[in-house]
Amino acid sequence: MNASKVFVAMLRQPYRDNPNEMRTDPFWEFGSFGLTGCHKTNLMHPKRIHELSGARIAFVQGGHHGSKLVCLTPPIQTVAYSDRSEINWPAETKPLCYNIAPLVIGVDGSSDIPEVLHIIQDVCRNGWMGKFASKFRTRRQALPIDCAKQIIDVWARTLASSKPEHFADTYTDALPYLPPKVDADRLATYKRLLSAVA
Repeated sequence: MNASKVFVAMLRQPYRDNPNEMRTDPFWEFGSFGLTGCHKTNLMHPKRIHELSGARIAFVQGGHHGSKLVCLTPPIQTVAYSDRSEINWPAETKPLCYNIAPLVIGVDGSSDIPEVLHIIQDVCRNGWMGKFASKFRTRRQALPIDCAKQIIDVWARTLASSKPEHFADTYTDALPYLPPKVDADRLATYKRLLSAVA
């Protein structure tokens, strides 16, 4: 069991200039990530997805108020398909709304998880958020143990003090802003993607 291991999955911001932009993954309400082919060449590579089995995934959402920890999954299960992979966790695990989620890294270098600064301080990129993105966009190594423990502790404390309205009721609540197009039938989209790889 890899329950003490934490891997970062970076979630991009919705593109505002594409009228057909409709964010799909993660399927928070079904405890699923990867069916769209996200990260299939790095973190979610089907030939190495088994290495994530039993680990926890820290979903980090970028946005105008910094990169936020919107969800830390319980230990995950993995499924490898021919050209992509899927990870699953209990569907009752809800993400936090972007606005109140813990800050992983801000524009000014502020963070609720200071260990992150030690990991990215030497990255050759302008700006703290740029350093973080450069380090974790394609990374598939588990976080150093001290950083993983800090993320786990921060997430647990945040959950303990959170109110029901702090959790994302819809997938758009975990985004920094609405995408140009909102999926009106997430279940149908999920079933369609699942049937295409099953």
